[in-house]
Amino acid sequence: MARPNVVRRTLVWWFGPPNNPYVTANFVVDVTHARAWLVRINAQAEPRVSLNHLVAAAIGRTLRAHPYANGRVIGQRIVLHDSVGIAMPVNLLGSAAADRELSMTSVERVETLTVRQLAERTSRRLLDERRGQPVHPLIKPIFRIGEAAPHTLFKVALHALDRAANTSYVGDVFYRSMGVTTALSNVGAAIRPGDGVWFRGADVQLPNRLVQVGTFWGTSVVQDEVVPVDGVPAVRPMLPALFIFDHRLIDGVRAAKVIRTFADVLRDPEAAFGDGDRPIGA
Repeated sequence: MARPNVVRRTLVWWFGPPNNPYVTANFVVDVTHARAWLVRINAQAEPRVSLNHLVAAAIGRTLRAHPYANGRVIGQRIVLHDSVGIAMPVNLLGSAAADRELSMTSVERVETLTVRQLAERTSRRLLDERRGQPVHPLIKPIFRIGEAAPHTLFKVALHALDRAANTSYVGDVFYRSMGVTTALSNVGAAIRPGDGVWFRGADVQLPNRLVQVGTFWGTSVVQDEVVPVDGVPAVRPMLPALFIFDHRLIDGVRAAKVIRTFADVLRDPEAAFGDGDRPIGA
């Protein structure tokens, strides 16, 4: 990997801990064609593909198209990754693992999958988490240590793991084994439109300990909104979204290009993925 230029190296130092290096962009995307596409492909074959699956696929396609955004800062180094891995939080309330409240699942090498394969793998891993059977190589040992060790010892273990994850050699091994380069959450999904309340945006403070990602994506519930279509006001289903990026990794101009690609994929998923059987990274 080529050495970052002097501006990027300065930003790595300038925005380093304890400062917050993340910038949040809020936007909405017209999902009229995405909804129609999902209805059509779900009528053809299993597994069922949801809008959230499509969003994850759009993230995979976007980060392949803009590889400078598919990375993270480890210590004082910018590390870019060849493959896209998406982490997603899992709500465990009401499940067999409700005492844990929250977990995380992930899909690695997203670019090698089709949208249908992504849907199948995500759904299967979500079910495993809700059964209390985490499969992620990081989540399993953390849960085991946390449940068996006293609280003070558990914090010591987390601090030690965090320090190791920010060293050159151990950090590279750690992140390769995780297979995660970005994250997706349903920020604001609890706010349901229709009762005079619309979701407009969020500013999420990402943690700078243990697991750091260069980008974070959030979506909410689709809302019918009045928007201009060919210069005429029209009601369209709009998906509120946010894109959070590490300013040490990319700047505003590149972030705008990332958002544009993501929105273009969602606005015309057939062009990107065909009938859901085309590799996401193609």
